[in-house]
Amino acid sequence: MQLKVIDKALYRKRLNQITVLSILALLIISLASSTLLISLLSDGSGSNFWLNFGGVVIGCILVGSALKKLKRHPYFSEVAYIWDLKHELNLIQRKLRAIQAAAEQNDATALLILAFSYAGSRLIWQLDDNTLMMSELNLADNKLQEQISGLGLKLDLDTYRRELLARF
Repeated sequence: MQLKVIDKALYRKRLNQITVLSILALLIISLASSTLLISLLSDGSGSNFWLNFGGVVIGCILVGSALKKLKRHPYFSEVAYIWDLKHELNLIQRKLRAIQAAAEQNDATALLILAFSYAGSRLIWQLDDNTLMMSELNLADNKLQEQISGLGLKLDLDTYRRELLARF
């Protein structure tokens, strides 16, 4: 996975639109399917909790399926890219302890993965206006860059691949 430059205004606009439309679709589909299930399967007495729950499940499945299919549409490109990047960073996070241990031993692959993780996190945090942890990220990244420079390594973040995580 390669890091891309994302237009923040366009990303935020499309993310907000996709979020609002997804919520509205979930609400409408859930209510409609719940109403249909109640009218078809209920005798009018007792609780309809499970029928309402079924309507919500149907809504979730339909909206989730639609989002999955629309993910490759050009309108979704920025939002889908960030979703994929967040997934990739989550995979790195799961193995972070082992990666950091290897990085302390000057393992070039671990250093590359950490550099990618820091750069990807910075991109996401800037897009989401999450500046609370940015100073800690910058400190960790500066320390990592000093280590990389001290070793005389030239790491290209574009060479990061998910398969590199299999070592850890």
